[in-house]
Amino acid sequence: MLESGHSKRRLGRPPSEEVPEGERRERILRVAPALFGQRGYAAVSLGEIATGVGVTKPALYHHFSSKEALYTAVMCRFLDIIGGEIRGALRGPEPTPAKIRRLVEVAVMRVPFEADLDALLRDADEHLAPAQREAVTAAHYAMRRALEDLMEEGIAAGHLKRQDSRLLAHAFWQLLAGFVGQRGADAGFHGRPDVAAVVADLFLSGALANGELADPKLTS
Repeated sequence: MLESGHSKRRLGRPPSEEVPEGERRERILRVAPALFGQRGYAAVSLGEIATGVGVTKPALYHHFSSKEALYTAVMCRFLDIIGGEIRGALRGPEPTPAKIRRLVEVAVMRVPFEADLDALLRDADEHLAPAQREAVTAAHYAMRRALEDLMEEGIAAGHLKRQDSRLLAHAFWQLLAGFVGQRGADAGFHGRPDVAAVVADLFLSGALANGELADPKLTS
């Protein structure tokens, strides 16, 4: 029998006030990206995010002073995660083509289906204050710089053609973007290992059979 003044503990997820602040912040940063990705910045309210996390709006404001601040944190975290995957691949012992294949597989298989980085970046440009946009831009640049470093590694090792590493990084990113997240899900490609293999082959080897030019006039 319970002592007087005590109530039975609820099973399942602990009440938000009992969750450590660091874990509560992490929970916010896990829930908010899905809502922003599915509906866009303007359509999502802090109240909806608080409800999804299981906290009160004042508790949410304790961690993020505004929707703009939360969105900035979400974007920087998302870009840092991508950049971290690329830098982690760079530190590995595998040759560059194997690293590229692994990155493609991670992107196609593990990036949430509601994520659309281009749309998220457009919302950042449209809705964030200049200082917040600069933070997102810096995170985006760091991610793209890591990808350029990977291309430079491949060029130096003779695994990739001697091209502008920035051009190669941009071409790789644009090819991959159509198969990842919401765009990949809309096309029916999300989460498919066979798609990841084809995308990696397209970047590394192209689409021409036997490496021959389809139109000889292109060599003139």
